[in-house]
This record gives sequence, structure tokens and C-alpha cells, in this order.
Amino acid sequence: MKSFLLLLACLVAAPSLAQQRPPDTSAAKQQLQAVVEDFREAILQKDTQKFLGLFLREDVIWQSVQGEERLKKVREKNPQANKLTSGPKQNPRAFIEDIAAKPQRIEEKFINVRIDTDGNIASVSFEFTFHADERVINRGQESWHLVNTGTGWKIVSVIWSNN
Repeated sequence: MKSFLLLLACLVAAPSLAQQRPPDTSAAKQQLQAVVEDFREAILQKDTQKFLGLFLREDVIWQSVQGEERLKKVREKNPQANKLTSGPKQNPRAFIEDIAAKPQRIEEKFINVRIDTDGNIASVSFEFTFHADERVINRGQESWHLVNTGTGWKIVSVIWSNN
């Protein structure tokens, strides 16, 4: 009898599930693309306030991981180097303040940006190259998680590889 009731409930619910359409996320995707562009421009312009305004808080997850080849090179100078870098300077403020203090032109270029969202949360991922005066100094893959606050999208985590 329980099996019959379960089957009946599934059959009754199935038509309503089939009729539900996924939400239109095109506006959200455009907004998220604008966040990516604001991130790029804030680095290029060395605009600390604009950059920090993209984050929900300054203490978001901000984590890099060394690729194997890069780790080998780093360990030539420092045999104790770890694959993961952590510490008090691993945050968005330290990142943008370091860029702002450098005299050379700094730019992060985004390649193959992918956005996945339901309009409330989002995942943005891409390949990147990081440039100092047109010279590539880092490359890898980067991923962000964002939340829609109702007044805009804010980044809650950033992870990337150093290759």
C-alpha cells in the first residue's frame, strides 16, 4: 500500500515538475559579466575602493595553489615552500594594495569566461593571464563564487592556480 501511495504521489507531481521552466538568467549573467569587467578595470586602474567594493567582505576565501612546474621552481629557492599559500597577506585588500604600489602597468586578462547562475548564487570560472608591463607573469585557472545581495552581486570566494 505504501508503494502504491508513493507511486501515485510521483505520478501526480510529475506533470507539474515537467511544466516548470528554468528561470531566465540572462539579466543575471549580464550583471555578472559586468562584475568580471569591473574586477579587470579596478586592477588596471589600481582602484582600491572599486576593487574592494566587489566583495561581500574583505575576509572572503582568497586562495591560490601552485601548479607542479611552478612549485618546482619556487622550491629551487625555498625548499620548504608549500603548494598552498596562506597567511595574513592572502586577502583582496593586500592584493590590490600591492598592485597599486607597483609603478608598472598591471593587468589580468580573462579567457573563456563561464558563468553558471540561478539568479541568486553564481559561479564564474575562467582561464587567466596576469601581466606586468605586457609580460605574462602568471597564468592559470580562476573560480569565483558570488551572491546576489538584492542590490548587486558580491564575490564571496576566489580560488586560482599559479602555473
